[in-house]
Amino acid sequence: RGHLNDLENIVPFIGIGLLYALSGPALSTALLHFRIFVGARIFHTIAYLTPLPQPSRGLSWAAGYAVTISMAYRLLTTGLYL
Repeated sequence: RGHLNDLENIVPFIGIGLLYALSGPALSTALLHFRIFVGARIFHTIAYLTPLPQPSRGLSWAAGYAVTISMAYRLLTTGLYL
């Protein structure tokens, strides 16, 4: 169950992350996005496997999802010149 739970966020991240990396972002910004996502997924897995208080798992999921949305927003604004 934990692996399937991770795949729900990792698959969209890989697609959007690849497009984001190909769009030529600043290296520091790209590294920040990728590191926050990986850290959030690692913490989410730990929170999923151990009995941590419930908001920790939800907040780590939201952090990873927010990074994916941030990259998608950056792609749209860069591609559409908004």
